[in-house]
Amino acid sequence: MTSPPLNDADKAILGELDEGRVTAAFLATRIDWSREYITQRLRRLEEHGIVENLGDTGLYELADAFEQPRNGKRS
Repeated sequence: MTSPPLNDADKAILGELDEGRVTAAFLATRIDWSREYITQRLRRLEEHGIVENLGDTGLYELADAFEQPRNGKRS
């Protein structure tokens, strides 16, 4: 599946996920968007196979299938 265009919130979320698993509540303390908006973006990223929701805990991680580009940064 082709990756959708990423907005600034998506890029910030993926930057935090590069460091490890996160919740929307944690992301809201780290980046400048509301928890509700972050949750919306995480669901969209999940629909596109970029992140995985690890269950009822609301914990997200980067999907195994999400490949890192050659320049060393995720797109």
